[in-house]
Amino acid sequence: FFDESQVPGIGPLREHWQAIQAEARAVMADRQDIPSFGDISPDHRRIAQNSAWKSFFFTGYGYNVEANRRRCPRTAALIDQVPNVVVAFYSIFEPGTHVREHFGVTKAMLNVHLGLIVPPEKDRCELRVRDTFRRWRPGEFLIFDETFNHEAWNESGEPRVVLFLQVMRPMRWPGRMLGRLFLWGIRQTTYVQDARRAIG
Repeated sequence: FFDESQVPGIGPLREHWQAIQAEARAVMADRQDIPSFGDISPDHRRIAQNSAWKSFFFTGYGYNVEANRRRCPRTAALIDQVPNVVVAFYSIFEPGTHVREHFGVTKAMLNVHLGLIVPPEKDRCELRVRDTFRRWRPGEFLIFDETFNHEAWNESGEPRVVLFLQVMRPMRWPGRMLGRLFLWGIRQTTYVQDARRAIG
């Protein structure tokens, strides 16, 4: 896990988290229309095999979802202030979501979660990275390296919503160059292009 100070430019998201939360709540009013992550990214079906993990995308690998950005203009504007964003979306765990253990393929990026709508503390709704368990809390960040084995779940009766960002990890110039090369390559793959077509 990482501290907020280790990720440049994300402070305004926390400072204005209630504005982001308000737009997320408006989106959740029609949550039956929000697609599952597996429908957008078929590669994720192996770790989330039902439709309980939903996603409302703003941007991914250089492609913006303009209709969603118009629905949530304040959130989109705040995301645009963060340097080196690769992916940004509302990540929604409906009750009963379990994202099975998995790990990412590159250390070039960090996962940033900003808690927006979180079930009560008495309910089991948390993230595990290796042997460390953390809960989401409204207005607070969870930042981690996804190359470590991790899983997440929501066993409560209420939805959990976070603003999910993947950002380029601060690195020296050789690492930055390799990271950008990796992103250029993955942008050409079916992993990204299938998601782009699905969002439509």
